[in-house]
Amino acid sequence: MRYDRRVGILCVCVWCIWCGICKGELPDGLVLITGQDESERVCHRILQDDESLKTLFDPEERSFYVNEPLQIRLVKKRELLLRFYSPRSVRNVILWARLSSSGEQFKLAEFSYIPAFAEYRIPLSFLKSRCKYHTRSGREIPLEKKDFDKETFKLEIESSDAYYRQLTATDCRWKISFGDYTGEHWRPLQPAHAREAVAVALNMAYLFSTNEFRQMLKTCQGKFFKDNQGTEIDIKELYNRIFNLPALVYGRVSGVNGLGGGTIFGLAEWCYLEHYADAGCITHTLFHEFAHCLGYTHEGNMTYENNLGRGWVSFCGELYRKLGMEKKLPVYSCRFLDTRNSGIAIKR
Repeated sequence: MRYDRRVGILCVCVWCIWCGICKGELPDGLVLITGQDESERVCHRILQDDESLKTLFDPEERSFYVNEPLQIRLVKKRELLLRFYSPRSVRNVILWARLSSSGEQFKLAEFSYIPAFAEYRIPLSFLKSRCKYHTRSGREIPLEKKDFDKETFKLEIESSDAYYRQLTATDCRWKISFGDYTGEHWRPLQPAHAREAVAVALNMAYLFSTNEFRQMLKTCQGKFFKDNQGTEIDIKELYNRIFNLPALVYGRVSGVNGLGGGTIFGLAEWCYLEHYADAGCITHTLFHEFAHCLGYTHEGNMTYENNLGRGWVSFCGELYRKLGMEKKLPVYSCRFLDTRNSGIAIKR
């Protein structure tokens, strides 16, 4: 069983199966996908410019946890749906499955390459015909439909790719989605903005999980204030607020730089484009609005400085620039998305 590169669909060599049956052998159920298997019938792309706004704003269809940008779940037709929320590709991904808590994991699918914002639908071959799979220990096991139990079926993603490991190492657990906000300053968020929002979310989640950020916070004890009377912010409390934040819902605003609070994270178009080290690295609005999401107001120096000395926005912006220049951020360059050349106007 394999993906035919010429037609881009999963196919089975009938002759080989017939021969295997004659010899008492089973067809291999492992799904192998290479970098050449990118036809529309195998690999679909999400968050593309022709995507409907109904789909874009449906959190059931378009949302992800920032520490789990590669999603895998079982869908109604008993096939696996894989989606990758990332502006960059990843290589060498293996899907391991387990049919019961006591059973050994077996290799279900292997990807040599997953492109940016990819979506795959992977059939479970053993639900159609008896197949063989290989376990982690190298044993060959036969599987068929009667072995399947949706409730105990468990999946695990494994990858040696350094970029994938970087994304999944963050301590942040925010659920990222896209909001169809309306009001005086709100404007429709387009798929291109959503792709940039993914980059912003991945970069910020990574930054807050670095040793550099933790060391920076230690130097800021006694320097961050929650009000204009100089009430100090406890750094441990601030740190916990970041990682206890449940979600961020990205939107687009006009006439103001940003609007934020709770889970609402609205940014002007230029904010989505100019946060990269090679595009000006202007990040003050990102960290200003994020401070609102953490519960801080315009008093103190978490959003504006109010003559209280360098605050949150300046410290975070400086570190973001440093990590971007050193190419340590997950999406460190505007070239990964090249949104400036997609027809979107940049409005300050």
